Amino acid sequence: MRSDIYTPKNSNLQIYHLHISLANMWNNTWPHIQHTIEEKRRRETKTKYKTLDKKLKKLAQTQTMTPQEPHTFYPTVINNTNIPFTNSETALLQKGLKYNIHSKKKNLIQNLALEVKTAITQLPANEREVYRKLVADRFNAPQQQNPTHRTPRSQTDKVNSKQTKGQQCHDNTC
Repeated sequence: MRSDIYTPKNSNLQIYHLHISLANMWNNTWPHIQHTIEEKRRRETKTKYKTLDKKLKKLAQTQTMTPQEPHTFYPTVINNTNIPFTNSETALLQKGLKYNIHSKKKNLIQNLALEVKTAITQLPANEREVYRKLVADRFNAPQQQNPTHRTPRSQTDKVNSKQTKGQQCHDNTC
């Protein structure tokens, strides 16, 4: 650039002429610059798409190949004992650990007795004693069949004894 354009005299006029001459020069060179940019972008895009097409073809070839040897499945249940299993037992074992038989809960009898008591209180007042007797007989039946397996006084016996010893039902509540 010229240093004389910064002198105070005629500086605005000189700046204006410089601006016009640069704009004319830019007007002549801009199409060339734009063409160069477009050509470079087109080449880079073309190479990128070629690379992606190669990768896609290679991936499609590797994933569409069928396996050479079929997969063999092994049985899920192997009986290493001398005890033969029935079909239903084998079917249950083949279902896996999600279907295993759970052990009894510690308070099973107590929970069952409380649930029965709650259910009986929902019955009409004239039917409650009949169902209490039926439930008590059902709870005592297994203990009478197996006298060697006597358990200490259970929650059911406690509930039944409380109900039979002077407890009266008034207004459908026990």
